[in-house]
Amino acid sequence: MGFIDILNRLIPAFADAASLALVTLGIVLIFRTSFTTNFAQGMISSSAAYVTTILYNNYLLRNNPEGNVFIMTLISFIAGISVGFLLGIFIDTMIIRKSKFTTILTKQMITMGVVLFLMGLLPTLFFNAELNMPSIPYFFKGVSIVAVGDRNMIIQHNHIYSIVVSTIVISIIFIALKYTKWGLGVRSTAANEKVAGMMGVNTKFITAMSWGIASALGSLGALMYATNQTVSSYMMTEMQVNGFLAAILGGFSTFFGPIVGAILIPLMNTISFIITYQIGDGSLGVYYKIFVYIIILIVILIKPIGLFGKKIAKKV
Repeated sequence: MGFIDILNRLIPAFADAASLALVTLGIVLIFRTSFTTNFAQGMISSSAAYVTTILYNNYLLRNNPEGNVFIMTLISFIAGISVGFLLGIFIDTMIIRKSKFTTILTKQMITMGVVLFLMGLLPTLFFNAELNMPSIPYFFKGVSIVAVGDRNMIIQHNHIYSIVVSTIVISIIFIALKYTKWGLGVRSTAANEKVAGMMGVNTKFITAMSWGIASALGSLGALMYATNQTVSSYMMTEMQVNGFLAAILGGFSTFFGPIVGAILIPLMNTISFIITYQIGDGSLGVYYKIFVYIIILIVILIKPIGLFGKKIAKKV
């Protein structure tokens, strides 16, 4: 496997890292404000992908085949992300908050219930559309070929879009966390929800908005990821698992650490594949993910709080 072959695998890895970073940031945002792990992040994101794809292919494109592809794509994306945002707010305000004697464990069980509900609802609701479900709009399907010596480097446009859009959105979220009133409320709630409430922070509003924004981030990540996938209710399963792993690897107690973890995991997957592919004429290539998970396990055993995790000192 030559240098150009390695580059052709690294670019998709960075694109996967971009989508994974969005999903991971959403998971961490909910964890820091609601003190629970949102198992429904993947299914919420898949719901947004369904809405976006069906709106684009079955309505906008069918009724206006000569229309502006970029405008129709933008409308579809906004609709899908809005559905994710509203669904996140609904889960927090109408399900979790209405539950009696809500604890961290019950919140987790509620999100598992949402997973089961959406897993059954999506194929039922969109059955006819799913029979011939193309991936996200073909606006993303362009390919550029760059000649490097006697070899060609293939750059898919959807990978570049994923990297650029995700970088911009994540940067905006970090700026908002540091410099806006909402960001101050998130950081205060994450530090101590009761004290934040006593100091005048509307923790219910902060939590609801965090659920909405986290779900919107996951939805955007799913839409970027779906440019290379067939849309289905299971498309985000592996992405959700890797999102949790990235958060654990980077450290749940920070916002920055999980993003680093989200970048490392796809890169380690690619590097592991390249190395194992070279061993034994590719016979070990199918096991490349196992080696990555072993590495993550070793890191967690050495540093349980994650690479960038902070120990929380409690005064007695």
